[in-house]
Amino acid sequence: MAKLDDLAAQCIKCGFCLESCPTFLITGDESQSPRGRITLSREANRLGRWDQATHEALESCLGCRACETACPSGVQYGKILELAREATTKEHGRAIRKPFLNALTQPNLARMQFGLAGLLPGGRPPAILSRLLSGELPQADAPRLPSPAPWPALEDHDLPPARGEVYMLEGCVMRVLYPDVNEATERMLRRIGYRVRKVNAGCCGAMHAHSGYLAEAESRAQSLAQAMPDDLPIIINSAGCGSTIREYGGVIGVGLEGFAHRAKEVSTFLLEHGLADALRRSPGLPGMVATYHDACHLLHGQKVKDPPRALLGAIPGLSLVPLPESDLCCGSAGTYNIFQPTKARTLLERKWANVESTGAGVVITGNPGCQAWIAQAAREHGQVVEVRHTLDVLEASFSGWRVGGE
Repeated sequence: MAKLDDLAAQCIKCGFCLESCPTFLITGDESQSPRGRITLSREANRLGRWDQATHEALESCLGCRACETACPSGVQYGKILELAREATTKEHGRAIRKPFLNALTQPNLARMQFGLAGLLPGGRPPAILSRLLSGELPQADAPRLPSPAPWPALEDHDLPPARGEVYMLEGCVMRVLYPDVNEATERMLRRIGYRVRKVNAGCCGAMHAHSGYLAEAESRAQSLAQAMPDDLPIIINSAGCGSTIREYGGVIGVGLEGFAHRAKEVSTFLLEHGLADALRRSPGLPGMVATYHDACHLLHGQKVKDPPRALLGAIPGLSLVPLPESDLCCGSAGTYNIFQPTKARTLLERKWANVESTGAGVVITGNPGCQAWIAQAAREHGQVVEVRHTLDVLEASFSGWRVGGE
């Protein structure tokens, strides 16, 4: 198990992290930077006293881990943040947050709550609930249950012979809000010769870990591993889940290093097993202009940058234009737009201004939180740009563009 003191001692206070940190960029406050938060956490841990100022500094962090990409010393900031949040949440955490996370990570309960939330006036959670969770008025719309057009049936004569099996993590939010993305993932795997072995697997623990509820995250990690007991690869299409699972054995997932090694980021797996060649032979998406937003836990957490772009670049007729600040967090950050709505809104508007500057008709990303949050901006700005998951666009190259994919 990683220890906070040992991890924090790796920071040499050089400041390379500052300009990569979204909250420092929008506030200019040292306590809202990785260097500042590490200093505060290290001192609080030494004294055994986590004061309110340190708690607020940690709460304001997105956990995007852009600082890790920028750091020349290899500081594992994500682990520091989770350990520090565990300590400060015990003293200063809002009691309603853990039940909120528990409900969000139970798909049946989440589906029922999202359905009821869709009936709310204005489409947003009640102000009283937002104040209990964050102390601020809400900015995020209530999640919308999906109603996308179905994919056409796969024809056997279009598919290669099966050469193996994999597991696929269905996820908590993904299976409720974007089941079509899971279906697209399964179809992409079949197009390269892999079948998905169905399993009733639960939550990976990512949301609890990122919020500092490490005991609960550990329990979920162990249960997930028990549900997938053999050596099959585990394909993951949600950036936050993938980042957490691939790091089992550190802060959570004690003894699950072997399980973590089996976890495969979906675009990387597809690229390594020949999907780009299949895409080049597909009908493609003629005339489409798209841009790509790097989900933080994909780029900074898992260090995956090129595979999604390589696959998208193989789609005939698709023009992929660069997104300014594509590596800067959109403000969703799991539940950040619920717990820190004002800062999340500032980052969303910055992201949307960059999206509009590209002239693209589609924004592509690899995480459900990013997809939902940027899609909200699209609605608020007149829906001139569609927001889609990477797997949704890849399958569209074969099966055609669907209505209602957001």
